[in-house]
Amino acid sequence: MRPGEEAAVAALIHRSTNSWYRENLGREIFSGPPEDCWIFTETYGALDPGCCLVAEIDGKIAGSCFYHPRDSHVGLGIMNVDPAHAGHGVARALLAGVLERAGELPVRLMSSALNLDSYSLYTRAGFSPVAVYQDMVLPLDRPPPPPPLLPGTVRLANMADLFPMVDLETEVAGIHRAKDLAHFLRNPGGHWTTFVHRDAAGKIDGWLASVDHPGCRMIGPGVMRDDGTALALIHAQLAHRRGTSPVFLIPTHEMALVEELYGWGCRNVELHFAQVRGPYTQPEGVIMPSFLPESG
Repeated sequence: MRPGEEAAVAALIHRSTNSWYRENLGREIFSGPPEDCWIFTETYGALDPGCCLVAEIDGKIAGSCFYHPRDSHVGLGIMNVDPAHAGHGVARALLAGVLERAGELPVRLMSSALNLDSYSLYTRAGFSPVAVYQDMVLPLDRPPPPPPLLPGTVRLANMADLFPMVDLETEVAGIHRAKDLAHFLRNPGGHWTTFVHRDAAGKIDGWLASVDHPGCRMIGPGVMRDDGTALALIHAQLAHRRGTSPVFLIPTHEMALVEELYGWGCRNVELHFAQVRGPYTQPEGVIMPSFLPESG
């Protein structure tokens, strides 16, 4: 992507995503104008300048894909193809470009379990699904219950928490992405909120970020040592975001956590696969990925 093409790429994200969901699921993801999708180009441009590939056909952008080089891996960000060029190999060419740049590093992504074309694209390229996530929301008419009674405390994070947060994700998830976490804590644009949970000894044993923007209202990413910590942080984010209904991703195998969230009135809206090409270590805790940024 060249300087000055951000608006075209944002419009492509809006058009491509809404077209697929409208045609296949009868709904749209982005209810506002294409300008709302500037949140993707702005965020990814700030985190990883120059890390967006575009496919050009007849002088027009036909597809785009962001990618996020990190010390431990490369995150594959949002990929979009203009509906007029669907099925013409655009996504396959973009993916090949990212894999070439990734070299020997593992490549990680989140893909919709409802989009079999997307699933096939990645598995044909050597990706394997390693986890399944329930996309959940708490409807606006269901306020969260009182916070769970657990040892430890939840508070807003600050820059002094950065390295303990980074270390926790490395220990629990085996990845390292300090620049992402620093972005959340600096909070450019005022869209980001991050909470940390401290155990009874005062050590950070969980953190959970969120983004609140017309183009993306989502809780995540987050890392926690156990489901009780996850529940406390989710509660804090939902209470902070009262009046909205952000989506958040919960591992399907965390049944105690899922059951508690059902009891709150949360419901499922979609399923996603975490897919990895290359080495992967199962997390030693709870992982809540996100779509912005997709570098986990």
